[in-house]
Amino acid sequence: MHKYLNKFTLASAAMALVMTPAMAGAQEQTPPETMPGTTTSPSTDATTPPMPGTTPPPMEGNTPPSMPGATPPPATEAPAPEPTDEQVAQMDSWPADKQTSYKAWSPAAQNYFWSLTEDRQEMFWRLTDGDKETLAKLNDAQRETAWAQIKTKLEALSS
Repeated sequence: MHKYLNKFTLASAAMALVMTPAMAGAQEQTPPETMPGTTTSPSTDATTPPMPGTTPPPMEGNTPPSMPGATPPPATEAPAPEPTDEQVAQMDSWPADKQTSYKAWSPAAQNYFWSLTEDRQEMFWRLTDGDKETLAKLNDAQRETAWAQIKTKLEALSS
């Protein structure tokens, strides 16, 4: 019996270690919005349908886009601040394809790029656009871990 308990304990510990990054990522995500016409139960925080025979009040901003008069949701990402003169001079020295790539990045990725050291900026260019966007959205601790992995992989490719 102890043998099975030990296996169960080890399996639980392994699962906790494996799931930690997923749980951390889930905590950073915003909770899903409730659907129009539903209410939230205070005790369970679960979405329940309205009581039969009642008409839920119209909810602003929750109109499905396919309905007449629907407005698109507001943009959540602020535009990138205007680059400094030094940054503009640096961008002007880039080849046209590099300038086009930079302009295609999200404001978050553009802002993050300028916060990097020169060495990291060079490594940042070697990442895929999806990886650049992901890296820009990470918190500081996750970024440092990611940069350690990026540096290791790029060093392995160079040798």
